[in-house]
Amino acid sequence: MVSRQGLSELYVPLPGNPTTALSIVFVHGLFGHPHDTWTWEPPHDTWTEELLHRAKSLLRLERHNVPSNSLKTVGGDDDHGISSTDAGNTTVGNSSVFWPQDLLRVAIPDVRIYTWGYDADIKGLSTSSQNTIHQHARNLLSDLVDLRAESKDLQKPLIFVVHSLGGIIVKAAINLSRSTEGTKEKEIAPATAGICFLGTPHRGSLSATIGKILFQITKAAGKSPNTKILEGLERNSETLDMIGDVFNQTIIKYGLKMRIHSFREEKRTKKSFIRSTMVVGADSAKIGHGHEGIGSIPADHSNMTKFQGAEDVGFKRVSAKLSPWVTQLREEDEQQEDNDGA
Repeated sequence: MVSRQGLSELYVPLPGNPTTALSIVFVHGLFGHPHDTWTWEPPHDTWTEELLHRAKSLLRLERHNVPSNSLKTVGGDDDHGISSTDAGNTTVGNSSVFWPQDLLRVAIPDVRIYTWGYDADIKGLSTSSQNTIHQHARNLLSDLVDLRAESKDLQKPLIFVVHSLGGIIVKAAINLSRSTEGTKEKEIAPATAGICFLGTPHRGSLSATIGKILFQITKAAGKSPNTKILEGLERNSETLDMIGDVFNQTIIKYGLKMRIHSFREEKRTKKSFIRSTMVVGADSAKIGHGHEGIGSIPADHSNMTKFQGAEDVGFKRVSAKLSPWVTQLREEDEQQEDNDGA
């Protein structure tokens, strides 16, 4: 089950798999969700809806002959469909793809996979959290420390896969870790072995800023957006500049030990039938550091995190960056174990 808040464990290698090399942590963006942000959903049409309706009706009829614990809901607070006990194999009635769980564990089977959630949206009728970027970052840092304290096996390198605002929060968390003294939080920055940024606005958005776009939507809906975060994502934001300047120094400090790859969106996001915008432009979607890898995904800002299958070009590009990182870290870990045993 994926929790809306905090860390949720998605996959742990089974006994007999190679030694777990590290943990991969997914962090969604503004208005995102720790499950939905990373889930591809099939297009809805009348024919598909009819098939799903009939399949679910048959399942209801057959449930009298199926043990209740053989079916479970995957995806946390919301009903994301019926799944088999093996989360990687979907049954009739659920053709969505939650790729960190369904695809990545197959491509990279010797890593632990987690997703981290926080309240930064306007879903529902209640007001959203009023946390600042730094307050969300502090929560992430604390949750990671608590996780690593559970077992020595969890005190391995960390790789982050982050979307939009999630990238800013991870950068802020690493900055906080680096500036901390005398606590376990200090260990997170040097443990960070890689960050894969997806559509992260390192310098804010372009002429139509993320903050203004989303503020107009939320204001029109009569809801209470977190204006502190919205303003922090605008072009020339003082918050982004401060986080970026400190993080650049962090990259310099750790050098090639902190692997960085940034993907940008290739397609514009539709605002209406006749208007569209590039939410995060090419110049803002990269940090600009010397050893940073640069790439793009053929989708708009929201859909660049949703992959239909292992042959999806987006998944192939992201996994092609993560796999070598994991291999390098596994080899370093094995070498360290050999040195310790010598």
